[in-house]
Amino acid sequence: MLQASHRAMFREGAAMYRHIIAAVDGGNNSDKALHEAIRLAKHSGARLTLAHVAGLRDLVVDSLGVYSGDPGYDLALQQGQEALERAQNIAHVAGLTDVASHMEKSWEGGHDLADLLLGYAREQQADLMVVGTHGRSGLAHLFLGSFAEDILRRSHCPVLVVRSLDDDDISVG
Repeated sequence: MLQASHRAMFREGAAMYRHIIAAVDGGNNSDKALHEAIRLAKHSGARLTLAHVAGLRDLVVDSLGVYSGDPGYDLALQQGQEALERAQNIAHVAGLTDVASHMEKSWEGGHDLADLLLGYAREQQADLMVVGTHGRSGLAHLFLGSFAEDILRRSHCPVLVVRSLDDDDISVG
């Protein structure tokens, strides 16, 4: 009985996912997540959206909380756009044609980065989010926080967290 139920749920040709959102920032962690998102989108026929949240918190803001012309603003947006374009090129080379991109702007940083991405995913009715993580634990995690953990804890849909192995994550002997 379980086998019949399992087969019905995962029958060939059925779309496992319809809309996947992959968080990209141009770094090694998000690159690994991007490749996994591409693989899943190709396998399931899902639409892939690449999303970037530009962190603008440290830019100069006047006493009323209004952006006051810091050149870092344009740089942050340019870097975000470049990360999205690079990711889109990778997806196209891999054979995906239905790839969109989206950028949000965060003036608060911290949990706001995750909030913006989660809100967008909910609005777009994504049924899978893919994010990269550095895989730190202990004090490093405590001080640095975790965007991936924020997403994982509060997402309305399943989340695939892809860990990137850094040199300092590998122990010998």
